[in-house]
This record gives sequence, structure tokens and C-alpha cells, in this order.
Amino acid sequence: MKDWIQIVNRLEQLLSESSGIALATVVHVDGSAYRRPGARMLVTDDGNWWGAISGGCLEGDMLKKAQMAIMTQQIKIVTYDTREDDPFQLGVGLGCQGLIDIVIDPVRSHLEAFYVAMRKAVTSYDSGVLTSEWDENDLTSFLFEYVPQSDIHSFDADKKEIIIQKTAHYKLVQGKSTLLEYIPPMPRIWIFGNQFDALALIQQINLLGWEIHWVGNVTKMNPQGKKLVNQVYDWEADLHILPEDSLVIMTHDFDRDVFLMKKLSFLQSFAYWGILGPQKRMDKLQGHLHDEGIDITSLRKQISSPIGLDVGAEGPEEIAISIIAEIIAQKNQRDAQPLKFRENPIHL
Repeated sequence: MKDWIQIVNRLEQLLSESSGIALATVVHVDGSAYRRPGARMLVTDDGNWWGAISGGCLEGDMLKKAQMAIMTQQIKIVTYDTREDDPFQLGVGLGCQGLIDIVIDPVRSHLEAFYVAMRKAVTSYDSGVLTSEWDENDLTSFLFEYVPQSDIHSFDADKKEIIIQKTAHYKLVQGKSTLLEYIPPMPRIWIFGNQFDALALIQQINLLGWEIHWVGNVTKMNPQGKKLVNQVYDWEADLHILPEDSLVIMTHDFDRDVFLMKKLSFLQSFAYWGILGPQKRMDKLQGHLHDEGIDITSLRKQISSPIGLDVGAEGPEEIAISIIAEIIAQKNQRDAQPLKFRENPIHL
């Protein structure tokens, strides 16, 4: 998501200028690769670029090919095959063992339409499908469109399948290309508490480009942290929490946690909910709420407390990483085991 946001923001600026631009998009991967379909790299004719299509091994060659596409104003399809043993084949020895197809599009009208569609996609709080269609033989024939999941009709089987599988599908027929790709909702997280460990979590999440909402005593919030979040709220503020949002409660204040649980216990849908503290503290919290007539037995099964993955984290920064890792694993429905023990492909 962060790469997409960066590319959209940069593309907005470049489209207002006269620079030559090309967009390289990974459309198909067979075997292993560092990036999956939908990864993009934005290139200008003067050699600047944003985003990435690999772990750094293909970008140099792609830059040259994109600059050539800008000069010729022709769409190019480039294939990198890192499975071969040919010493003259770019990609050999990189360790990826995969085939990667990348489309380079330098046509300004295409990029303008892509910008509009992708801007809608990366600012949506609903998952959806981005459709990209173009014709190498007729550059005036193209379509870039984002449709949120709520607007996808039941008869649109292809888009429904993309949503279910959370994947991308590319098709090329007689020069006509169609790329359907799943776009997840903008990741949002609510952080409750204004101690120093909340700041560490904010700093780490900011690197991911997530939308951050910070709840606490606004007057006591770290000024540096305030600059990194989208919005701050006082304890009593009304909160508009969406079904795909993550919640992290780290107040270090039992009475405040009781207050927050009363306030939030009505929530039925959320991507993740974690509460800082040991198991005994959560038992005490549940018992206290029960005495006040609030039963969180079912809700507790969905709450992570103690919070984070068991990586032996010490200190605010390591704890923040363990929390983020658990959020990512839960959102992606993974068990967070070491990859060396995974029998299925890493990317489904």
C-alpha cells in the first residue's frame, strides 16, 4: 500500500509538469519473486524513479527500458526469467527462481486515467478491484477503473473471484491486455494511550504508510507523534471505527481500560484488537466488567491480550514490532510460524 500511495502522490505532481513518464507494472509471476502482480515502478525521462518491481535487482535495467519506452511512446512487455542457467540472462544468480512479466506504459492519457482510478483505490476504506485495460495496437483504447467491493455486482464473476482470492489476474489476447487486481482497504489503526510506547508504535506504523488515529490526553501527547498521525482524539471523543480497522489499547491505566472497554464493547467487526498487559490483568478486567453487567466472554476470544507475537520482545520498539507482526499475520490469516516450516507457497 505504501508504494502505491507514494506513486499516486508523485504521479499527481508529474502530470502537472511536462516530464516524460512511464509506469512499469508487474502483471504476472510464475514461480518465486520478490514482488507480486500489482507492484509498480514510476519512471521519468531524466532517470528518477519511485516504487519497486523487485528487491533491487531489476530496477536498473527496467529504468533503461522505461526511458526507451518514453522516447518511442510505445507500450512494452518485458519478461525476466530468473529460472534459467544462461549466464547472459539478466536475473541469473539472483535466487528468485521465477518468471516475471512487466508492462511498461508511457502513454500520458493512460497514466492520467490510471491516476484517477488509483487515487480512489488507495483512499478507499473498502476493498475493491482495479481494472486496467489497454491495446498495444490502438493506444486510444484503454480503461482504468476502480470498483469497491460494495459496488461489484453478483454477476461479475471475474471481479468476485479476485475479491475472494485477494489476488490479481492478467490476460493478453492479440495485443489487448486486461489486468484485474485486488486492492485492500486503506489500513487504519487506532492507538489508545499516550505513554512512550505508544509513540514507538506510531513511529513503526508510520513507516508502513497506514492511517493512524491516536486517542488519549491530547495535551500530553508527544508533539513528534502528533505530526505522524492522521488525527488525534481526546478520551471522550466520538470514534468512527470501521470493520477493517485495528485497535491497540496501551494506556497503562486499569480504570482507563475499563472505560474504553465499556465504550467499545459494542463493536462487532474489526480487523484486530489487542490490549497491553498480562493474562491476569485481562482476567481482572473481564471480571470488573462482568460485575457491572457487561459480558465480554465472546468478545475476549477475539482480543489479543497479552498483545503481540511471542518473539521475546523487550523495550517499546521491539514490542511495537511484535504487535505490528501480529496485526499483519491476523489480517492475512497466517499463523506467524517461521517461513522455513511453511509447506505451501509463500504467496498464494
